[in-house]
Amino acid sequence: MVKRLIRYAIILGLAIIIALLLKDRWLPSLKNIFKAQPVMIDNTPILIKEIHELAQLCTVTAFDEVVADSVEIREKSALESLLPDMSGFGRLPVTGKRLVIIGRGKTIAGTDLKKLNDQSIYAKGDSVAVVLPPAEILDAIMNPSDIETFSEVGEWSSDAITKVKIKARNMMIARALKQGILQKADARSRMLMENFLRSAGFTKISVQVKGSA
Repeated sequence: MVKRLIRYAIILGLAIIIALLLKDRWLPSLKNIFKAQPVMIDNTPILIKEIHELAQLCTVTAFDEVVADSVEIREKSALESLLPDMSGFGRLPVTGKRLVIIGRGKTIAGTDLKKLNDQSIYAKGDSVAVVLPPAEILDAIMNPSDIETFSEVGEWSSDAITKVKIKARNMMIARALKQGILQKADARSRMLMENFLRSAGFTKISVQVKGSA
């Protein structure tokens, strides 16, 4: 009997303590324990870390084939004027050499998300605003196996051939820029970032590219 009274007293005491805590809002009400809570994301450093993990996923790749050449022309010497010209200049008073190569490769443009910092992101509650760095050329790949010699007249040093290959690579990049690869990369980055933020729980989202109108 005594043990039963002690147990009832303990239960009553606990009930009183819980009631006081609920009254002073030290504990959530029983009504709110199982109630769905709104998503609240205020931790900007964590958000930046998660975005950094996307790294360079926001990319656009342009494949292309270009033709690059190099020509060197000089006047014929007296002896060369008497000999058959195998360089293609025939009886002209000049001679020279020419190298033509065909290069195939790809240009990769995208947004380097690791450039984002605390000033690039504002997050409060279910709202977030992000300013992305502008897209840039991340890489241009033209492997040796993707380069073939179309025409070679005269003797060319390895350094001279390398310069023509570099010229082909630069031409490929220039063509990609002319075709709007950076603008396409900006648009893709905005779309992917909006989708990422939406999946993270944000409902009010603003994503802009720095420097864009």
